[in-house]
Amino acid sequence: MNKVLIIDDEKNILDSLSGILQDEGFAVSKATDGKEGLEIFDRESPDVVLLDVWMPEIDGIQVLKEIKARKNDARVVVISGHGTISTAVEAVKMGAYDFLEKPLSIDKVLEVVYRSIGADSPEAPDIADFKFEASTGVEVRQKTIGKSTVVYGVGLHSGVKTGMILLPMPENTGIIFETIPDGERIPAYIDYVFSVGYASSLKGKNNIVRTVEHLLSACHMYGITNLLVKVSEEIPILDGSAIEICKKIDEAGVVTQTEGIQPLVISEKVEVRNLRNGKYIAAEPSDSFEIEYHLEQIKPIGAQDYRFVGDTMDYVANIAPARTFGFLKDFEQLAKMGLGTGGRINNFIIIGDDEVINTKLRFDDEFVRHKILDLIGDMYLLNRPIIGKITARQTGHMENIALVKELKNRFLK
Repeated sequence: MNKVLIIDDEKNILDSLSGILQDEGFAVSKATDGKEGLEIFDRESPDVVLLDVWMPEIDGIQVLKEIKARKNDARVVVISGHGTISTAVEAVKMGAYDFLEKPLSIDKVLEVVYRSIGADSPEAPDIADFKFEASTGVEVRQKTIGKSTVVYGVGLHSGVKTGMILLPMPENTGIIFETIPDGERIPAYIDYVFSVGYASSLKGKNNIVRTVEHLLSACHMYGITNLLVKVSEEIPILDGSAIEICKKIDEAGVVTQTEGIQPLVISEKVEVRNLRNGKYIAAEPSDSFEIEYHLEQIKPIGAQDYRFVGDTMDYVANIAPARTFGFLKDFEQLAKMGLGTGGRINNFIIIGDDEVINTKLRFDDEFVRHKILDLIGDMYLLNRPIIGKITARQTGHMENIALVKELKNRFLK
């Protein structure tokens, strides 16, 4: 029988949670403050601790420190009635397994408790109407990360401090965004795409998650198919590339799971028609995932071509470090739209009249490489590997998403 310790100064939370968990077959201990909770932890060695942040005398963050000092691999789920991404990030940085917001959802509590002991919840929470399609006997295995990790930074378009928590998930979950503080879950799937002008964003019933393309690009190339991403509103821009996300995935480790996922195999050519201004994008059969991109802009960009064949090491070395870029004259327009306010000297390549004015390029053709980075992320809104060749010219998120929709309609009926 697995043991659960609940530490919370609210009696009704203690009683209701303990009743639910006891009904599920857990042995439950309760504590009304941090001191009592630590004493029970030492005595009972619980498998999971549900820990409230806001308590008198010793707060939950201090209790978390004490628990991790006693047992570094203890599974502690932090609970807060005033949940913010900053609180969640701090807790996970200090070793918390996960973070839950009050008012608590029974389904989510059970899911987290079962997940923390390595078991599937008998009643996994309903994630809209998204169904992750698994297959058996296929070549490509599903993957998740090895442990929870956090990323903290600034949102490119919101300009506010933000962060995200990446958590491992069971097979057949898919990549899911969960908004803090209200806990709405939004699948990283084409049906939920909301805005594709300057960034790819997803919309649920009540919330939007913005600028998902860099995270999805890294997940695509690492083959991660199951992941929970807790975030407030916008994925942090970091240095404008995906390299920091790759480092976080490397730190967490990638776990190959038992079940497979059917790749989307492009068996015939698919083009997005009626594009203007020299734009073009198409997909066609190939033995692997590859992208050919042609970019042509005014100086200092000029004409740039790049061919990428889907390999993780090549991606990390040659695509992931390529940064977001834009023209100085466009910042005024972005500001009028309420966008781009998070663009800083260190996270955005700023182009003046005929030169880059704020940084040294990492590659002579960094601009076209970043276009490929974004395209890889947008293509992963099908939440499965792709076997085929993508040819693109002058495209942005809008055209990329148009192709993804065509592929879904053609091959995923």
